[in-house]
Amino acid sequence: MPLDPALVVIAAYLVGVNLIGLACTRASTLNEYFLGGRNLPWPVACFSIVATETSSLTFISIPGLAYISNLGFLQVALGYIIGRVLVAAILLPRYFSGNLETAYEFIQNRFGLLSRRVIAVVFHVTRLLADAIRLFATAIPLSLLLGFEGYWQAIVIVGLATFLYTLYGGMRSVAVVDSIQLVIYLVSAVAGIMVIAHSMGITAGSLLSRIPSSGMVLFSTGIKEGWRGIFGSYNIFSGLIGGAMLSFASHGTDHLIVQRALSCKDLSSARKAMIGSGVLVFFQFAIFMILGLCIHVLLRGQTFDLPDTIMPFFIINHVPAFFRGLMLAGIFAAAMSTISSSINSISSSTALDILMLSRKDLPEKRKVLVSRLISLAWTLVLMALAMAMRNTKSPLVELGLSIASITYGGMLGIFIQGALFRRFGEGAALSGVVLSIALVLAISIVTPLFWPWYVPVGFLIAFGTGSAVQLVLGRKKDGVSPGFGPQ
Repeated sequence: MPLDPALVVIAAYLVGVNLIGLACTRASTLNEYFLGGRNLPWPVACFSIVATETSSLTFISIPGLAYISNLGFLQVALGYIIGRVLVAAILLPRYFSGNLETAYEFIQNRFGLLSRRVIAVVFHVTRLLADAIRLFATAIPLSLLLGFEGYWQAIVIVGLATFLYTLYGGMRSVAVVDSIQLVIYLVSAVAGIMVIAHSMGITAGSLLSRIPSSGMVLFSTGIKEGWRGIFGSYNIFSGLIGGAMLSFASHGTDHLIVQRALSCKDLSSARKAMIGSGVLVFFQFAIFMILGLCIHVLLRGQTFDLPDTIMPFFIINHVPAFFRGLMLAGIFAAAMSTISSSINSISSSTALDILMLSRKDLPEKRKVLVSRLISLAWTLVLMALAMAMRNTKSPLVELGLSIASITYGGMLGIFIQGALFRRFGEGAALSGVVLSIALVLAISIVTPLFWPWYVPVGFLIAFGTGSAVQLVLGRKKDGVSPGFGPQ
């Protein structure tokens, strides 16, 4: 029985990226293992940032989201660019002035060791839950292709294919492979559009002209629907404000992204990588959404029970074998770039923020060995969490983003307090973080507030609570001073 060409393409991809990743490793010290020796070229760091935040959710859910709606999600992507400009202007200079190992070392320098460890734990929980969803999403099309009854076999395949070069090579291997994977999944998305045009016997331009005008709607205000429209849908307000705050928080306080900026040789390179990633992500989202609208044209608006089954259905039933392999490799690439980066960054935070491994009196080889064992442990935990996931009627990309957004507002609050205000105390700052996460979690459960608003609301709660507590503590301390002021 001849081999399925799609499986041959996938196998070649999995073997190839691991060989490249292993060939790029230079990890003989902690600095090299977790920060690539702090000399990554800024384009590589930029591509790695984009690939890291672009998971299989993007490849699967964004086309499905466009299929059932329009281009409105791009309003959030515009906000992403604004958020990264804020990161480059406000937070990156402070990170590079301190020669930091992780984003959370900044919190220790400003507030104390307890704050560093608390925020690191929040990061661990957020990343594990959000990336377990990403890994689960990747298992959906793979299971359909291989005829698995459940998803656990696919999760194991992706996990094992990812962990080898991640475990051995560290940050440099991850960043280089990320850049390759970025090219692969973008090429596969464009190939999907070309396949649709060819199957319909028309040009790509003619295909795009057949997209209904309702699908090409980009901007909306939500004002006609009142408060429910503004706070319950994708619109210019939730996009620019929510998207900017989400990107400001994720790319400025989440070590998953900050780690790539810290791996650059200097502040100028880190800023180029950060801002460039925002522009690239916008065009990337546009390509995936156009693909979803083209699928809508091909399938004539066929209805689906779950939006996240649209892309797998298209790949399995309407794409020739070779291109099916290419597109499935694209899904693997999107998933593996995020999972490898997540494992490396969580392990970095565990080793450097929690265990303080860099300060231990141990040989560098022993520290790297311990770090690799930590990476192995987190790989197994991430796979176990993904196996525990269940299907949902909401697009998985929104679920993943909403989980992260619940904690990002509180984290952004303490970073801004530390970066811009000179006398916030540790107790006040941490109280704002804890209350913010608790209240935003409750809001997400009991109200219809749309997820892009979680970060702005969480930030206001964290900053307001921290300010109020510091005001009280300051008055108790000296009877006059509120205890905070701009730097």
